[in-house]
Amino acid sequence: MFLSLLYCFSNLNIDVIAPSSGIDDIEFWKKIEKLVGKKCNNKNTKSSQQQVFEDASKKFVILDKSLKSNNKILWAIRGGYGIDKIMQFIIKEDYSNIKKKTIVGYSDLTALQIYFSQKYGWKNISGCMLKDYFDSNKNQKSKDAIYNYLSGKTSYLIISNLKPLNKSAKNTKIIESKTTGGNMTSIQNGIGTPWQIDTKNKILFLEDVNVNGYQLDRILTHFKNAGLLKNVKAIIFGNFGNMEQNMEILKHFANSIDIPIFQTNSFGHQREALPMGINFDGIISKQENNYIIKMN
Repeated sequence: MFLSLLYCFSNLNIDVIAPSSGIDDIEFWKKIEKLVGKKCNNKNTKSSQQQVFEDASKKFVILDKSLKSNNKILWAIRGGYGIDKIMQFIIKEDYSNIKKKTIVGYSDLTALQIYFSQKYGWKNISGCMLKDYFDSNKNQKSKDAIYNYLSGKTSYLIISNLKPLNKSAKNTKIIESKTTGGNMTSIQNGIGTPWQIDTKNKILFLEDVNVNGYQLDRILTHFKNAGLLKNVKAIIFGNFGNMEQNMEILKHFANSIDIPIFQTNSFGHQREALPMGINFDGIISKQENNYIIKMN
């Protein structure tokens, strides 16, 4: 089915951003332009490997125009690699007097989303990128959820199948706090930088892809040793790939720490990628036998 019959992105005041890896298929870029209803003058056709050699200052100039534009939504075409090299220029700019925006994407976009949520109070969304709307491996529920929120059909984001992993979670009745998080590897890369995540009194969500058990345990141990989990209200683990193996790691970690910890396969890099809000007002509550998180 042709996507324009399902979505009317041209009404959403979108600026397409491509600060991470690009797409070298010009015909695909034309599909993106048809989807959003405007011409993309900032086409990035560089691969993840080519990002290593690209001049980050030039990419910053392009992204800076989008950040300072009048568009309400900055929607990434894809993730990949490249944001960390641009952040050195971002932090030197003052964006306090521009209209707040919503940055949409996940994976490599996490650093950018966390920085603008913490520094300027933007409400950003970790969820489907524009390329995902042409990907049959992403389910329709995930695509609809983010579109419905951005188009105003719904006023909140919700995930309704959180599984408690420890006693603290099972004893939980309700948790209310701001939300933060995103891609685990990107968050780890930000430790010690001006865009390091602030997890104090937050509901923290984490996801990743193709992570082996020892890698998952090592990064979570790093977070714990670095003090990132000291005053967290709750943690929601998404999908990390290799979940048959990784669930054992997550359960062991959950039972080693006195923080309510939940898990769901409904967000992350996998087929189901429901949107999670960054700097949203989050409420975790129990409804019958399930825990849910609602984000406004």
